Amino acid sequence: MATPMNQTSSNDSLETYSIFWLDASVNNEENIEAQKKLRNIINQFQTFVDPEEFLDRIRFIQQDDLTTLIVSGRMGRIVVPEMQKLAQVSSIYVYCFDKEANLQWSQPYKKVKAVCTKLDELIDIIRVDQKNRGRNQEALAMDILNRSSTELNDIYEQLLARQCQTRVTVYRGQVLSIVEYKKLEKSCGSIISLNSFLSTSLNRRIAERFVQQNKHLCASGDHVVVIFEIEADPAVVRMKNGNNRRPFAQIDELSYYCEEEPEVFFMLVCIFRL
Repeated sequence: MATPMNQTSSNDSLETYSIFWLDASVNNEENIEAQKKLRNIINQFQTFVDPEEFLDRIRFIQQDDLTTLIVSGRMGRIVVPEMQKLAQVSSIYVYCFDKEANLQWSQPYKKVKAVCTKLDELIDIIRVDQKNRGRNQEALAMDILNRSSTELNDIYEQLLARQCQTRVTVYRGQVLSIVEYKKLEKSCGSIISLNSFLSTSLNRRIAERFVQQNKHLCASGDHVVVIFEIEADPAVVRMKNGNNRRPFAQIDELSYYCEEEPEVFFMLVCIFRL
């Protein structure tokens, strides 16, 4: 269990970038090895074999959470036209056997950054792009600092206006390295914090689905897939003067497919007791 607390924090954080890989053969032996390498670049990683399930998941992502897509040539023809229109999709890579044929159909789509026939080539390109993204973030750091105070205040006020009024139990599926998992295991009873916003669901089945989609990554023993069950009580985060420093709110009206995934969103740097 984890309960928000009003105390100072540590440095755990969740990423704002993710990689989604859609391919009927994504879970064969060669591709599983590639998945491990990609996870070292961006930890938030999911695989799909069904294009409809893939599309549903992409549409649900918040626009501020940027996603890199890897698609097979066949699947790419199905999903790329729609992915080109979505702000949350930052780049698309086509992994295929026939480069010339897939270059032809993908050429009109600006988000398709590369068509690759070799996994090592694909991984190297994504690694370089991620490094460049990091440099761009550093270049924009001053502008972000100038704007962040106002933007954070706006988010805070919106969450405060929608603050959950009763105790809720929410869930989040997460892939952890064995090292991360053991650290958490040893920290039971301790206070931890996240240096980012936290998205969770009132529907446990969403977290269970995440576990099912990613459990193959645990075959080597390097990672585990867990479900965090969080009990959040508004009375705990309320200060003596009645103010709320770390609000959390149900934001269904701001999310796609709210009936399937009722979302509870936590303010930046919430504190939890593990």
